[in-house]
Amino acid sequence: MRLGELQLRRGLLLLAAAAALSAVLGGLARLGLGTDWGDARAVDHGPLFVLGVFGTVIALERAVALGASWGRAAPLLGAMTALALLLGFRELGPPLAGASAVALVAVNAAIVRRQAVAFTWLMLLGSGLLLVGNVAWLVGVPVHLVVCGWMGFFVLTILAERLELSRLAPKPRWATSTLWLTSIALTAAVGLSLAQAPLGPRLLGVCFAALALWEVRFDIARRLLSVDGLPRYAAVGVLAGAGWLGVSGALLAAGGLAAAGPHYDAVLHGVFIGFVLSMVFVHAPIILPAVARLELPFSSTMYVALGVLHVGLSVRLFGDFLPHAALRRVGGLSTAVALLALGLAALWSRRRVSERRPTA
Repeated sequence: MRLGELQLRRGLLLLAAAAALSAVLGGLARLGLGTDWGDARAVDHGPLFVLGVFGTVIALERAVALGASWGRAAPLLGAMTALALLLGFRELGPPLAGASAVALVAVNAAIVRRQAVAFTWLMLLGSGLLLVGNVAWLVGVPVHLVVCGWMGFFVLTILAERLELSRLAPKPRWATSTLWLTSIALTAAVGLSLAQAPLGPRLLGVCFAALALWEVRFDIARRLLSVDGLPRYAAVGVLAGAGWLGVSGALLAAGGLAAAGPHYDAVLHGVFIGFVLSMVFVHAPIILPAVARLELPFSSTMYVALGVLHVGLSVRLFGDFLPHAALRRVGGLSTAVALLALGLAALWSRRRVSERRPTA
């Protein structure tokens, strides 16, 4: 790999990390725990985290998998989306995010042409939902409906990645058919949601719950619970994430998706923190070495960060439904603490590995 390419990848990850920090501060400001920097970014907390951070990282990982220079456009445009929101140029966010999604669809289509299997097709379908959601954001569809497209993208993309990792695990033939039928129904649910049909979010919730059950039943994670080290850690995070996807799905199916309020807060954070961020936590030791040549050895201290993440989210949801504002704040603050704990655990594990290496 050329040095310039490696520097580009690391630079994009660094910008995503800065966007994540700003998004966390913006989220805390929305809970009444504001700073000057966080207050100014509270309104963009969701798009910054979803598109600027998660979207950029996923686009970078897909571009690396493709290996073509033109594929860099997707993560670069995602990073530009984050930068525009960080600098206060909010009007540039939707068009840049739309362009990034177009590039990501092209990347996934090229990967499908190279390897047309279930998980690559599923990633392509997911990126199509991101594009639809970003176009809807651009033309002024309410954000509380646009997030249905964003959630659909992340759910299908993560399930596709887990399907790839679990491809050697034995499955009955009907399992893949069920996954595809549910994914198609999810796509229809996103379309109905963006068309402001009341059935859309409820159908989306049913699909989320069904996919969570599929994940628990057919993912290789269950078989790895008995294996020490990183495999068990990843398995715990994957299964916990699937649990939160099921909870969010049940909430959506039962109550739809309001424009704001405790129910909305619970559904979105159940998906984006409980499901998506949990997957980021457990896949970071795998993705960082592959994408940026940054070694991230597993350490048992990473369980602390994962535990804080999930316990804090539970506290937040209790605060949503009691309702109790202080619990919501504690739960929101716990996400920031979990991210900090993961960073400290990563530094600790890298230091221990360095100390063990023989010196010349």
